[in-house]
Amino acid sequence: DTWVYLSTDGAVARDSGYTATGCVARDQDGNWIGYRRIIIMTDNLEVAQILTDMDLEDSGITVLRRTHCILQSERGWMIKHIPRNQNLVADRLAKLSFSWKSSLQVIDEAPKDILDLLQVDKMN
Repeated sequence: DTWVYLSTDGAVARDSGYTATGCVARDQDGNWIGYRRIIIMTDNLEVAQILTDMDLEDSGITVLRRTHCILQSERGWMIKHIPRNQNLVADRLAKLSFSWKSSLQVIDEAPKDILDLLQVDKMN
């Protein structure tokens, strides 16, 4: 079985305080795809550590508790910390999401805005 790489990143709009997250599923060659088994990659070490902790009952961060519950219901996932320069696509998606009208946006094809960054992430 081939693993899928899921890169995630968050963003904060300093003027409004709104927060957003972006993620992208890619194959082992860095191409945009759907998923089956997932390696979740984040440049936030604290998030990676919290999500790999099996005891989140006392966590005050609701979104992390919910994410952990979702992950527990799925098979075949792991969390991996990566450097920021390997997470440019997820970072751009998180920032682009501030301009979207919906709170959840599922994108079937890579937006033109990030095609160059997909190549940069592949090289890193």
